[in-house]
Amino acid sequence: MGIFVSEFVPLMDKIVCNTDSASGFLSSLDWASISFIALITSVFIIAFFYLIASFFQNQQALAIIKIEFYEVIVSVIILIVVFMLLGGVCSTKTGVIFPEIEPDFYDKTIYYSATNSLMNFTDHTLKIMGAQYLMYMFIDFQTSHEIYATPMGIGATLKPTLGVGAAVKPVLNNAFTAETIGVITTHAQVYVLDYGTYGLLKYFFPLALVFRCFTPTRRIGGTIIALTLVFLFIYPLLIIPTYMVVNDSLLSTIEYFKGAIHANIFNLSSIPIFLAEMITKFLWGPEVLMVFTLTILPSIAKIFIGAVFVPLFNTIILVTSVRYLSKSLGEEIDITNLTRMI
Repeated sequence: MGIFVSEFVPLMDKIVCNTDSASGFLSSLDWASISFIALITSVFIIAFFYLIASFFQNQQALAIIKIEFYEVIVSVIILIVVFMLLGGVCSTKTGVIFPEIEPDFYDKTIYYSATNSLMNFTDHTLKIMGAQYLMYMFIDFQTSHEIYATPMGIGATLKPTLGVGAAVKPVLNNAFTAETIGVITTHAQVYVLDYGTYGLLKYFFPLALVFRCFTPTRRIGGTIIALTLVFLFIYPLLIIPTYMVVNDSLLSTIEYFKGAIHANIFNLSSIPIFLAEMITKFLWGPEVLMVFTLTILPSIAKIFIGAVFVPLFNTIILVTSVRYLSKSLGEEIDITNLTRMI
């Protein structure tokens, strides 16, 4: 992994897919057992009401209960389909789906690759923020100098490099603030993805199967099932390709800095020499504006895409997917109002 962040092992890898075990996916089926028990409980509840309706010869109640039995069968089919799909996803490596993925993720599950793609974006952002901070420090140091020429108290005070600071420092200040927020929101995405996959599967999916078996709660049950399916099978597949593009672009910017160092454009053999070069060579002319334009500004735009645009794009797809899946799995709940938060 990177310098600033460490490897993140998602709960889906550790518990559900169980990549450390030889038996893999089949070695941990707690979620499936809970879901099966929930469906058996639903069957007993419906059978109890069926006996009562038969005892009183209530034909209308019997007809409704038969529909509920049908919905239980559909819920069982949903459980079987999710079990088969999840087994296939856990056994399929990321490199099979995305051959151009970086080598570190090629033999990993999509859950590992998705969470660590976000972590890599955070690491690249922090590296670029470090370069921006270094540049800001030297610009601030240089532009803070004043030249006094006041013999006998009469003369002038000059700040010859103040114009460079006025042009560059506000941009770096605003960029640093926005990038800090981007790092926070990206880490939040990691934990939302981690809980949205494992937490929904183990704790909410069994409850949703029970809700879906009964008419009064079928709508909320179908929505929770749809939300679970979206987090398990759609959200990771959205994150990997989108952040793969952004991370590759950010990495090229970082490699630009590394190439400049290896080409001895910056002399890092001695800290005093490096400081002297930064003060005398790079902060007194168009060089600083060239470096700022070619590296800092494009990297800010790339970070904005990864921290703001990509999450919004993914959210729109997720909300739309949940809406139409919930309509197919139960009854539609209008969640389009969530887009107002975007």
